[in-house]
Amino acid sequence: MTTILTHARVALCAALLAGCQPVTTESGARPGTETEQVAQAAYSIGDYQEAARLYERASAADPGSVSALLGLGRTYMAMGQTARAGNALNRASDLAPRNTEVRNELGHLALNRMHPREAIEEYDAVLAIDRRNLTALTGKAVALDFLSRHAEAQVVYRQALQTYPTNFALLSNYALSQVLSGDIGGGIALMEELLRDPAEGPAVRSNMAIAYALDGRTREARAMLEGTMSGEQITATLAQYNRARQDYLAGKPIGYLIFN
Repeated sequence: MTTILTHARVALCAALLAGCQPVTTESGARPGTETEQVAQAAYSIGDYQEAARLYERASAADPGSVSALLGLGRTYMAMGQTARAGNALNRASDLAPRNTEVRNELGHLALNRMHPREAIEEYDAVLAIDRRNLTALTGKAVALDFLSRHAEAQVVYRQALQTYPTNFALLSNYALSQVLSGDIGGGIALMEELLRDPAEGPAVRSNMAIAYALDGRTREARAMLEGTMSGEQITATLAQYNRARQDYLAGKPIGYLIFN
């Protein structure tokens, strides 16, 4: 996202982590060339320029390689080049319309572009193929929260938690969805429990900052953001959270304020 609010990226944590795994084709095969494997290694350490260069080389050598196009889409999205990402992913989708990884990435791209309805269409296409797809379930729930359709989002979260009952990203974002729908106490209680996880606890801090701010607990919200951004950014973020809180207290939908 282009704003200082970071929840959308945190909410998609599980999906983005899946993107760090070796790219597969529709048939499940791993990248077929050494160039793609090296490109994936560069992507995994955040060297996106090198990854893009190598994926471009692989795609030029084999224009029908879905895995190379998928890698290009992910890499250009990470670089903020959404037009190029879309071109690569749409071409991959044309070649392999039932490839769930490609459709999930198109969903992520739609969220990145602030088009949650388009994202839901992509995630639903994945769920029609694989109803337990964790990436699609997570992404769809986030998109519904973006639209302030929190009751629907929580149905999706609970559906996902039936299959993945201890998944950290699902629980963290389910908790934030509870907060956004008015259950501040329940949402914060779950987040505070997740914070105790020594390995993944810090990942919930941005969601907790939003929850504390909406509850009027500015000092606690600031503490959650310290160390993740500059003091100036924290002040600006808390000011934006406070504006969202005014609408929240007035009973207005605020999903677009949190994700925009």
